[in-house]
Parts: sequence; C-alpha cells; structure tokens
Amino acid sequence: MYALEVLNHGTTLTVRLTGDVLMEDVASFNKVMREHSKTPGISQLVLDLGAAGRMEVAGLGVLVSLNTSMQRYGRRLVLLGPAPHVTALLQKAEIEGFFPTCESEEELRNFIPEACAPAV
Repeated sequence: MYALEVLNHGTTLTVRLTGDVLMEDVASFNKVMREHSKTPGISQLVLDLGAAGRMEVAGLGVLVSLNTSMQRYGRRLVLLGPAPHVTALLQKAEIEGFFPTCESEEELRNFIPEACAPAV
C-alpha cells in the first residue's frame, strides 16, 4: 500500500510517494494522481519518488497516461529523485527519458524555482 503527501506551492504541486504501488493499488493510485493533476492553478505536478517502495509496471503505465493527459492541458509531470529500483524500472521499460526528471531537490529548484519538496 502507498501513501501520498501533498504540498502546493504556487503553480507547482509536489506529491511525495511512499510505500508500494502494486497491481491491487493501481486503480486507486490512478484516481488519486488524476485528481491531483487537475488541481486548479497548477502548471506542473512533481512526483517525489525518493522514498517510493516497489512499483509494478502498471504503476508506470499510470504515470505515462497521466503525463500524456497533463500535456494536453499545458501541464507537465516531473519526477523527483527516483529511488534506484524505480530508475531501474524506468530503464527496463525503456521510458527513462519520457519524463523530465530531477535527481535532487537542488536540481528541481533550478528547473522549477518555486518548487519545493515536502518535509520528510
């Protein structure tokens, strides 16, 4: 089971994922992430994956679909600090360059100056 911590800062919504996104979690993960992506006034959603647990390929499918949907509305999905096992999953699925990705909060602030990650 996963948990999400949300921080809204200006036009950026940062969502910190902890826990696992397994097959039985995909439908709820999809629903909640889509709701966050439609937050009024945001132009980007930052998904902090530094503390993410296991993620199945179906979870990546949610992110690909979400990114495509957000782009239609002039918004973007940015990944922050994917845990090593998430990076390996992105590479295995051959979609590692599909999302803008920042390896650290400092890199994120350079990419999106107003962005900040939730406190741990």
